[in-house]
Amino acid sequence: MKDIEIYKEKVNKELISFLNKKLEENKKIHPSVKEIIENITEYTMRKGKRIRPLTAIFAYKCFKDDDKIILPSLSLELIQSYLLIHDDIMDKSDLRRGLPTIHKIYEKKDKSLGNPAAILAGDICSSYIYYPVLNSGFNPEEKIKAINYISWILERECLGQSLDVIPNFKELKERDIWNIYELKTATYTMQGPIYLGAVLANAPEEKIKKLQAYAYNIGVAFQLQDDINGIFNDVKETGKTNSDAKEGKKTLLIIKTLELCNKKEKEFILEKWGTENISQKELEKIKEIIKSSGALSYCNEKVISLIEKGKSSIKNLELRQEGKTFLLELADYIKNLY
Repeated sequence: MKDIEIYKEKVNKELISFLNKKLEENKKIHPSVKEIIENITEYTMRKGKRIRPLTAIFAYKCFKDDDKIILPSLSLELIQSYLLIHDDIMDKSDLRRGLPTIHKIYEKKDKSLGNPAAILAGDICSSYIYYPVLNSGFNPEEKIKAINYISWILERECLGQSLDVIPNFKELKERDIWNIYELKTATYTMQGPIYLGAVLANAPEEKIKKLQAYAYNIGVAFQLQDDINGIFNDVKETGKTNSDAKEGKKTLLIIKTLELCNKKEKEFILEKWGTENISQKELEKIKEIIKSSGALSYCNEKVISLIEKGKSSIKNLELRQEGKTFLLELADYIKNLY
């Protein structure tokens, strides 16, 4: 996937240029303003996959050959930072991409400052989201369409987050988890980026519908694989602590385990999952229950099935080869995220 690295570097170059410009515009207001923008910049530029802007770029390249899409694609990475900064607070996460979260950075200075400063950092980042679209080379009508889809992404992701945060496990069914996956991840990881790229390329509606079928399946597979990695992969690979267990993350992996395991195992999981002081030994026991119940196999099979459905929806679709190849390779890449 040579093109991915080339365009990832182009995205990073544009992204740091944009953030540095924001720093220059505002650093004289006050040292604390300069510091918070520097922290936003450092957080955003940490080693990341850039899947969302890359997906928008190559969705665009399914129809057009130029690079006009790179600048507006930055909006998706700014959405990512905004959401993750706030997500880290809600999840009480210490690390993001292997380094301290924004609230932890400020807690080192003043314990009471952590969450308020991080909320502000996320809000500042959210104020940046539309600038890349507005300053791009597209015409006003195209920009309005792009802004409309970006707003759609933000709305659906926040609705999904509310469903994820508020109910407890006893109230949730498997269909609720699929709703969370669609709203929280499929929308802003795949469907939104593909809409953005395809719409700015003035793609035919019938082809956008096919691409959306791909986006839904691959987006849900992405979240499901990420949840598996969140439990079974080492912190050095994921760049996160065992926050899924500590926060009591609502995943298909856990809901299916609770459905399939015996009464004693279910009581143990409900007692320990979502506790701040869960021990490594207790976590290992939960992992064994997930495996022995058949929930891990069930979720792994779902990932493979979703990926194949996604690929089949565009396999025979007439698209520019550069964009189509990326989308097909991205589908396979999901299986080996870390």
